[in-house]
Amino acid sequence: MNSNIAAAQNGGKQQNQHSQQGDTLAKPDGLTGFLEQQQKMNGALRLDQATIVLVEDDPDSRESLTLLLEAEGANVVAVADAEEGVEAAVRLLPDAVVCDLELPAMDGFYLIQRLRDHEIRGDHAPSVAVALTGHTDDAYRLRSIGEGFQHFMTKPALPEDLVTLLHDAIGARAAR
Repeated sequence: MNSNIAAAQNGGKQQNQHSQQGDTLAKPDGLTGFLEQQQKMNGALRLDQATIVLVEDDPDSRESLTLLLEAEGANVVAVADAEEGVEAAVRLLPDAVVCDLELPAMDGFYLIQRLRDHEIRGDHAPSVAVALTGHTDDAYRLRSIGEGFQHFMTKPALPEDLVTLLHDAIGARAAR
């Protein structure tokens, strides 16, 4: 039966046929729960409930990366510079940090040094750290790994590759 007809027959109160089962799809606004339902139908979210600190100074890149990671179920804290990134990472102890290396004022190397120092001093499990950069030369890749990033990706990073890398690395971290 059409839910509007059912609502009219119930004195204006809309009933959710699935409410006994905890289904969140049918809400008065018709949209609440749609994304969750669609994700259930499409399978498990690859970054479900992972906390990720994203450090990217370019607003468009920051927004698109945030949308990508959130669409996969991650809780994303997106910031524009290394100092904010350090503050967020130290406060949250995230599952992962995705950081542009070329940032204004202090670069991504500053962030990873501060984060790793905090993790060591506090005996915290190290966050997965992914360096993002436009630099393609080996010297940059080797420096990023030497400074404390476990992974290195050149921009523009392919969305599928980034999500798969984060999923696998966060899963390996959790298995330890």
